Amino acid sequence: MRNLRNIGLAAGLTLSVSVSALSAYASEPTVPPAPTPFPAEGKINYVARDSILEFKALPEYHEPDWVTEKYVKTGKLPPVKDRLPKEPLVFKTGNMQDGIGVYGDTMRHVIGGRPEGWNYGAGQTQGWGGIDIGLSECLTRTAPLFQVEAKDTEPLPNLARSWDWSSDGHKLTMHLIEGAKWSDGVPFNADDVMFYWDDEVVDPNVSPLNGATPETFGVGTTLKKVDDYTVEWTFKDAFPKQYLYAMAYGTFCPGPAHMLKPQHPKYSKNTYDQFKNAFPPEFMNMPVMGGWVPVEYRPDDIIVMRRNPYYWKVDEKGNQLPYLNELHYKLSTWADRDVQAVAGAADFFQSGTAGKLRRLAEACGRGERTGPSCFRPAAHRLQSAL
Repeated sequence: MRNLRNIGLAAGLTLSVSVSALSAYASEPTVPPAPTPFPAEGKINYVARDSILEFKALPEYHEPDWVTEKYVKTGKLPPVKDRLPKEPLVFKTGNMQDGIGVYGDTMRHVIGGRPEGWNYGAGQTQGWGGIDIGLSECLTRTAPLFQVEAKDTEPLPNLARSWDWSSDGHKLTMHLIEGAKWSDGVPFNADDVMFYWDDEVVDPNVSPLNGATPETFGVGTTLKKVDDYTVEWTFKDAFPKQYLYAMAYGTFCPGPAHMLKPQHPKYSKNTYDQFKNAFPPEFMNMPVMGGWVPVEYRPDDIIVMRRNPYYWKVDEKGNQLPYLNELHYKLSTWADRDVQAVAGAADFFQSGTAGKLRRLAEACGRGERTGPSCFRPAAHRLQSAL
């Protein structure tokens, strides 16, 4: 046995030497070629968190002319200044990649998903492909944190405009934006936040779309309303800042309590299944806090989302966001999205899941990006109701 082992070892060594020698003989030392220039490649310029956005009043506000003509002058909507908070969220021009944007146009995309309905908090998908990003706003936001200096990386304010830690780090007081409204004009306040927490996250019979549970925010964590625009978190651990990230997309994006609460089994005779399916895809104008409102749905054809006239974010010139008038989602297959983009019938390629579209749609619509890629003309427009 020992002889066989020695023979095997010797053979292995011989083979190893032979392969190494052959490799050395076949491969002459070379100098790697210089990489091909890539003009579009840029270097990240790191910035301070407070250089990205702030909450403040501006001297005047603007909106697309067609909104003023069609809806304000006919009395269907109040003036834009009355639809905004006293201190809206303002994206700062210095950190907008292409500067102040221009109004107009449609973003066209092709997706393979199909919407189950508009009840995001009860677990219904809207079809993926970035639709839920256009509809939803969350307590905090993590984009564009890739630009923020490492020493300052903490989620940015959003529905929660600011927060304060207690001296022992076990309580976090969040101050919500005041005067913001849902897309139907109903005020947003702490009741919307508490409905999402008490009746969707904490309720074991409800499963929000992206899987939020009480443990997502720390075992033993509680949340209570202090007043209409203040909520207070209590944590077991001291200064658990990691949970600020869980308060961003997509695990703390509250829905409209004034619509959802009457359908919830706790406040009605509905079953949980009836609650989940109370707002099917055909239900139009579901109130949202996001930049676009669903206004048209045709099964296996298209979803149309139009700019939210009550959106509570602006640029530094007072232009109410978003810049894009509409988002069109053609309901096809995931493979078809790239084909349609090559053919010119869609505006984006999308490798992988919805990540790229989500980032670009957010950046274009909310003012962080304003270049030509945001405004490719659509092949057609759908004239559906606001």
